[in-house]
Amino acid sequence: MKRNIFKIYALALLSFGAFSCEKDYGDNLGPVEDSIAAIPVTVTNADAFERYPVVNTSVAGGGNITITMEIPASAGAIREISKVATGPFATITLTNLNSTAAITALNSRIVNGTRTVTPIVGNGSNSITFTTTLADYLAYRNSQGTPANFGPAGPPATTGGPGTLPVPSATATPTDIQFYFRLTLEDGSTIVPLPVRVRVQP
Repeated sequence: MKRNIFKIYALALLSFGAFSCEKDYGDNLGPVEDSIAAIPVTVTNADAFERYPVVNTSVAGGGNITITMEIPASAGAIREISKVATGPFATITLTNLNSTAAITALNSRIVNGTRTVTPIVGNGSNSITFTTTLADYLAYRNSQGTPANFGPAGPPATTGGPGTLPVPSATATPTDIQFYFRLTLEDGSTIVPLPVRVRVQP
């Protein structure tokens, strides 16, 4: 009888210990929780989602690139795309996105002899569109120096100088160019959404 009482007491003690050790993470993420953005950004014209949204373009079609981003209507309006960076390495492009140097921005222009970042202004809604071309991308890439400094547009196997975009054949793996954005909302807050991959088809 004493042995049974001891077993029941030990079982109750273990059960109490297991339930009382539950960790309270408060506002911080627990070990298996999703990290959900406070204001999510959706690429509404994405052709695919492969970890990042994917938008297609083609050399034969003129190389036009269009990326439309949207936030929930309840989050307000997007004032502008403050800065655009691009390249193959996340560490470089995120540094460029936060840099104040105009040369690091794809949306920079020479105004009165000085290169300045030109924000892409929104239309007062919760959606904004970025447009560019492969030609503009190559001009930006040339401004960043040689492939050794900036890296190739996509896969490392490429020929020629920095002005040569490695365009795949119909049977090869397409070239991906990664774009990074810093959005500014009407209330002055900023968002850095997921990168967007532009897949260059022949």
